[in-house]
Amino acid sequence: MNRLLLLSIIALVAACKPEADSKTNADAGKLRILASFLPVHAHAAAIAGDRAIVQSIVSGDVGAHGYSPRPADMERIARADVLVFNGAGMEPWLDDIVRHSSKKNQKRVDLSAGIELIANPPVFGAVDSSTGEANPHLWLDPLIVIRQVEILRDALVAVDPEGAGIYQINAAAYIASLRGLDAEFKSILGPLPSKKLVTFHDAFPYLAKRYGLESIGYISEFPERDPAPAELAALIDRIRASGVKVIFAETGYEPALLQRVASEAGAKVSTIDTLEVGQSGPDAYLSGMRKNLESLRTAFAP
Repeated sequence: MNRLLLLSIIALVAACKPEADSKTNADAGKLRILASFLPVHAHAAAIAGDRAIVQSIVSGDVGAHGYSPRPADMERIARADVLVFNGAGMEPWLDDIVRHSSKKNQKRVDLSAGIELIANPPVFGAVDSSTGEANPHLWLDPLIVIRQVEILRDALVAVDPEGAGIYQINAAAYIASLRGLDAEFKSILGPLPSKKLVTFHDAFPYLAKRYGLESIGYISEFPERDPAPAELAALIDRIRASGVKVIFAETGYEPALLQRVASEAGAKVSTIDTLEVGQSGPDAYLSGMRKNLESLRTAFAP
């Protein structure tokens, strides 16, 4: 979105008294938590339970990377008691909105605070192609998510001390589920002999590092166009030479190019989900990651 246009909309929203959301009587007076996108919303919903109203800015089939906020989003941000986001550069479109928000005493929770970030992986087959920029896909490592849950739990307790017991109990249950998820990943992926990970884009370095996947790289150096014949031939040759047998497409992206590349390189296409789009809820992250685990298990099975 054009910066001047964005600031104009923010000013217009700030100048107007926001209309009240439609509420049931049961919702009146509840803490209002606004999450940036699906995994953040899932964590917040699991911790808050019925104690708060939890909504998401980005929802449905819209990706979080290049999202363009709407006036309605800015109104919701202005009304939120707690604004929680992944951070680490995942939601750059929030910067101006947060900077110009008129909401007083709003708690803003960056779930990347204090977490060690790792650099983006290289483009598949390229030499030193990593930009060195920090990768924001923290939530694809369940143990990092435990730290994110602790950050959010503590923030909610600070904002709503009367609900501390609820937040602590819910967070403890969610953390136990995350530890169980981590154990499943280790027990299933650990014994597999070959785990060469080639993905559509650079979303999985944290997952790869945690579970010993051999992250060879990603192939979306052609995100806006189909490769020229020579580029396509070179890509196919690199895949053959590497011994990669599976290329992972991602939910929400058309896999036609990957199907073609894999067919000519003697590989197959599987699917893995970044969990950035789809229906959210308190179990959305856990169920999505288990689907990813099954996809990895099937793809890497000897």
